Amino acid sequence: MFRSLFTLVFVTFIFLTVLTVVPSVKADGLDEALSTLKHLNAPPPPVVEDPLPLLPTEPEEAVVEVPVTKKNIWPMVSQGMILEKPSPEGKITASEDQKQMLTQGDIVYLSSFGEPFDSGQEWLVFKTMKDVHHPKSGAYLGELVHVLGIAKVIKVNNDVATARLTRSKEPIAIGNKIAFIDRFMPPITETTPPPEGGSLGVIVEVHDDRLNVAQNDIVYIDYGSEEGIDEGDRFVVVHAGERDALASTLRKTELPDRNIGLMVVLATQAHTATAKITQSIEPIAKGDTILYRPEE
Repeated sequence: MFRSLFTLVFVTFIFLTVLTVVPSVKADGLDEALSTLKHLNAPPPPVVEDPLPLLPTEPEEAVVEVPVTKKNIWPMVSQGMILEKPSPEGKITASEDQKQMLTQGDIVYLSSFGEPFDSGQEWLVFKTMKDVHHPKSGAYLGELVHVLGIAKVIKVNNDVATARLTRSKEPIAIGNKIAFIDRFMPPITETTPPPEGGSLGVIVEVHDDRLNVAQNDIVYIDYGSEEGIDEGDRFVVVHAGERDALASTLRKTELPDRNIGLMVVLATQAHTATAKITQSIEPIAKGDTILYRPEE
């Protein structure tokens, strides 16, 4: 009986020891707790296998966005041009505040003669000035066109478009004609080689119909993209040498030609170009000879 009582006390002591030790085990005493449980024939906790290592991910290819720069065509068209068939495709029918003379920033209403409007479209506002004929051959070259501004469509309602005048060079009026910008720009074709240095051309018209022009004025010449002329090409304006007044009439002495000005091409059409006089030492006029000077 004494042995049974001793056994009961011993088992109770062991049981109380386990209840006291095991709950108080912290993470850093995990091995000691497992040893105690093993001694008491307790089942070990399940073993958690190490997770598989993550496969290395390939770095994503960086996509570099190249900003699209829209070419500013205003300098190319604002000085006018000679067009063979400057057909209008619509007109300005009214303005937002009922003004008759309009300028940059004004809101206008456009009507089309057939082509549908689209938001964001840009239209040239223009007027035709007169027919242009070659001053030497008399051949018809087209009509002189003055570009007044650019209208950008901001809203479309049926057949009427609301637009803002984003550019204006001259006063714009109700009834002025409009056309797609692309209609006024020459199509991109196979590049024609430039003419030989020293090739002769002619000033066929001037911008404001004056008899004489000078530095910074605009003129139109009989060389275009079909002759190999491009934006930035240069021409020298030449005046023929005059007869020496002191020489006898028998010898008929002629003085050499004189270079009296320089011009640079701003824009080209098929067989004509718009140019700006950058230097002049004598008055320049329609019919003057020009000399192609290639880049050095």
